[in-house]
Amino acid sequence: MFKVVVHRRAARYLRKLPTSQKERIKKALRELETEPLQRPDIKHMLGEWKGYHRIRIGDIRLIFWINQAEGTIYIDPRGDVYK
Repeated sequence: MFKVVVHRRAARYLRKLPTSQKERIKKALRELETEPLQRPDIKHMLGEWKGYHRIRIGDIRLIFWINQAEGTIYIDPRGDVYK
């Protein structure tokens, strides 16, 4: 089982969302803890973002990377990563 660490920018962004979206995101993050790469909506990023993954939850996209040695998944908001 992995530990999910949410970056403070992502946490601030997520707090502002409507309750229904928050619940969907929390459920997805709980699923990531047990099986991080098993969801069908996870995309493995390419190019300079190789090693990172993107998960889409409705209209929300979160970027994450997995530190196998620590057993930790780091979540960051999508923000301007594609620009």
